[in-house]
Parts: sequence; structure tokens; C-alpha cells
Amino acid sequence: MARASVLEQSSGDYGKVFETLNIKNVTADTTLTASDSGKTIIVNPAAETTITLPDVGLVGWTCRIILDEDEAGTDAGMDAVVNIDLGSGSNLANVGQIYEIAGGAGDAAVANDDFVVFTAAASPGDTVEIFGNGKRWFVYGYVKDLTDGAFSTNATTIA
Repeated sequence: MARASVLEQSSGDYGKVFETLNIKNVTADTTLTASDSGKTIIVNPAAETTITLPDVGLVGWTCRIILDEDEAGTDAGMDAVVNIDLGSGSNLANVGQIYEIAGGAGDAAVANDDFVVFTAAASPGDTVEIFGNGKRWFVYGYVKDLTDGAFSTNATTIA
């Protein structure tokens, strides 16, 4: 009996059944480009690090940024500040929410929140997902504690 085509439901073979993430490892200041869209950016900072997003005009550009410290995911285990520059000085009116898993209410982006800042006391695994519609960035994330990872009007500190 001949086996049915892979494209037929009854064949039992649906081809590749897992997704391979496109990973970019970052340890220092980095400006992301159009070719970084769709990537998972893993940030293990050697020192204070700024991740600058590309031009917001790239409709549909997206990435996920995850903190790492080459350790187990210890609470407050980061050793350096990580800043995500959402277009500082461009008055983009970015939108989104960052949720705290430690029990807080969360943080919503407001006018002039040009950065997402993770302090040196942030936790490995803190994550944000970002996408743009050509006019602004939409940012959604999960952090251990909002005092260590939130929207900010300036780089390096949460304000």
C-alpha cells in the first residue's frame, strides 16, 4: 500500500512540527536593524547596555527581548542595567503594559515613556515583546518586580 502525500491529512506526516527560534545574543550596546525583526534577543550585559530599536516606520517589525545572566533565574540576579530605547526624543506615544509576577498591578506606558529600563537588580528571564505599526511601538512584558523593570522617561533609571 502506497503512503499518501505529506500534504494530505491522512498521511500522518506533517513535516517539520517544531519552530526554530532565531536568536541574537547581545552583551553590549546594540542598535537593532530591519533584519532583526522576528528575533529573540537574549541580553547578557557585560556592563550597562542599551538596546536601540530601529526606525519605528518599519511596519510590522517585531522582537522579543529576554534578560540573561548565565545563571539560574535568581531573583534580582542581573548585574548591570539594560535599557531599551523605544525612540527617545521622537515623541512616539508608545503603548503597552508590563506585568509584575510578584503581585503588583503592572505598569502602562504613558506620554514620554521612551525607554524600558531593567535595573541591575532585575531578574534573568524578565521579558518584553515589541512590535510596531509604523507610528509607535507596542510593548508587552513580564517582570519579577516593577521596581526593577518598567517603562521610564529616561535611560538607566526608572522614572
